[in-house]
Amino acid sequence: MSNSTISTKVQADYINQRFEQFHSPLSKEFRLCLDCILHWTHLLHLDKLDQSATVEAFEVIEHNTKIQSLLLDKLLSWRLTSNELDPKQPLDIDLINQQFEQFKSALSVEFRLSLNCTLCWIHLLRLGRLDQSTTERAFRVIEYNAKLQSLLLNKLLNWYLSQNKLDAVFSELSSGAEL
Repeated sequence: MSNSTISTKVQADYINQRFEQFHSPLSKEFRLCLDCILHWTHLLHLDKLDQSATVEAFEVIEHNTKIQSLLLDKLLSWRLTSNELDPKQPLDIDLINQQFEQFKSALSVEFRLSLNCTLCWIHLLRLGRLDQSTTERAFRVIEYNAKLQSLLLNKLLNWYLSQNKLDAVFSELSSGAEL
């Protein structure tokens, strides 16, 4: 294995570690929100809650959906900065951040649509003007959205620099620069 390959691997491991440190606490908060939404949706779907518990369920689901939106903003704002890297190891930070932007763009749109859909259904449910079949559909959609958000979150949190991504990042640097 050449020195440049080893150096590239060390840089990738470091960048991946920084990303992991950043998103690990967010992941726990996301999971807690999703678990709350699924739990309360399940209870609503059973149709055994009294009026005050039903209102509480709507409030908890709405609150956790809004928290997820804030957490998503925080996750999507992650950027690698030059002060996080070893100055002896050249790296195109802009290219890495651009790759993360491209990776997350489609996922973040889908995630936001899911969050907004959940908030809309909760708003309609809180108004109390839905018939029984539409109410049941709302619960299924909210539950589906929570499960979809979990899958999208897994994809977002599992962004790591692979060797192929790093080869592209370092292609400019390999023209004689020492890695």
